[in-house]
Amino acid sequence: MAVLPLLVTGMVLASSPAVRYSSQLRVESFLRSSSLTEAQDRSVIEDLVITPRGQAILYTNRMELKAILEPQLLLRRTFTQPTLEVLTFLFLRGEYQVSRGFKVWAMEATTYGAFPFENFRVPATSPPEQQRVLDASKYVYSENMVGFDILGIRRTYIGFMGGLVINGLLDPPKELRPFGDRVTPSQVGPEFRLYAFHSLTRRLTLGTEMWGRDVHFSTGGRLSLLQASPLVEYQFHPLIRGRLAMGVAVGEHRLQRYSFPLAYEDILSPIRYSFPVAYESILHPIGEVSLTTPVPVGYHWPVKAKLAARYVPFVDVFSTLNYPRFEQSFGFEWVGRRKAQINLDIAAAQSATGGIHANDGEERLAFKVQWPLTRSAAVVASGRLLRLREFVIDPNPIYKWFMGVGLVIRQENGRL
Repeated sequence: MAVLPLLVTGMVLASSPAVRYSSQLRVESFLRSSSLTEAQDRSVIEDLVITPRGQAILYTNRMELKAILEPQLLLRRTFTQPTLEVLTFLFLRGEYQVSRGFKVWAMEATTYGAFPFENFRVPATSPPEQQRVLDASKYVYSENMVGFDILGIRRTYIGFMGGLVINGLLDPPKELRPFGDRVTPSQVGPEFRLYAFHSLTRRLTLGTEMWGRDVHFSTGGRLSLLQASPLVEYQFHPLIRGRLAMGVAVGEHRLQRYSFPLAYEDILSPIRYSFPVAYESILHPIGEVSLTTPVPVGYHWPVKAKLAARYVPFVDVFSTLNYPRFEQSFGFEWVGRRKAQINLDIAAAQSATGGIHANDGEERLAFKVQWPLTRSAAVVASGRLLRLREFVIDPNPIYKWFMGVGLVIRQENGRL
């Protein structure tokens, strides 16, 4: 009889969901250039960023629930004019295995607070002796998605996701500001993505990707855009993979209540449209080509290089205008034992349009190093150099850089 309670207890524990949980603490010190929202009184500014992170996963044979909470504490201008800013990231995802090869899921990811190193408000320049201008407005980026994955068909994957995306200031502008005093309009709208891939052979894969969105801007603009790209992937070698995608972008853009002129000499006298609001159609090709290959460094060639070139639609966050843009990137990645990792990325972009965005683009150099000290601790270093050309902000190129070093402590707490 004494065995019966133990048997019942064992059956209950076996049928109850298990829980995996982990925690992490990240402390980093940064040196950077002043942002556009600060008085240009110093060439080098120091910040301290403290980021705790907690993660829990509850799972059974068919179901999995995952939750992540990550508040980021930024002490801006740590030693001169300390200001505490908080950025909170919350991630929730639940998935259910309906049958073998068919899974449904729902996800909510929200980042809320003061985004460091970003310029959502660009005030007009002021004398350096004045108090710095700090963007204290709250910003939110939220994705609320549902979707499904189909893996039951031989050599085929079909995935779909759709939902609502919110991106912008909580006090967004209702109309455009004068030149030199910009505020990014908020963006709200539905979005969907569809993926389908089929492996004809072990090396050759055919597929298609579709991305549709209907974005409403707080300044009265609206962007409806659909991108469809058939693609082919070929594995030349177990370590070398190529990808080619070509398609079309089609849609319609309703201009903002105030729109920018089409010539540089008229930039100080923007055109005001009377209702009905002007519309413009969007139709242009899109494409991507990439190659991933190992680099002959070391006995096992642990270094990977990826070269990619894209011709894709781009939406300017200030003017909300949509135009095609050339993007090129070249990256190195080395992954070692115990999560040791080194990344180096070089990227450039150039608009392929006329008018006020004709010379817009950017060049970027970024690196990241993570080196383990023990099984639960690692030292990290990162940096970025950006040359930004965005005429609606400044007629001259804008240079921004930052570099930092820190310590990451992880604790895999195990299972309940």
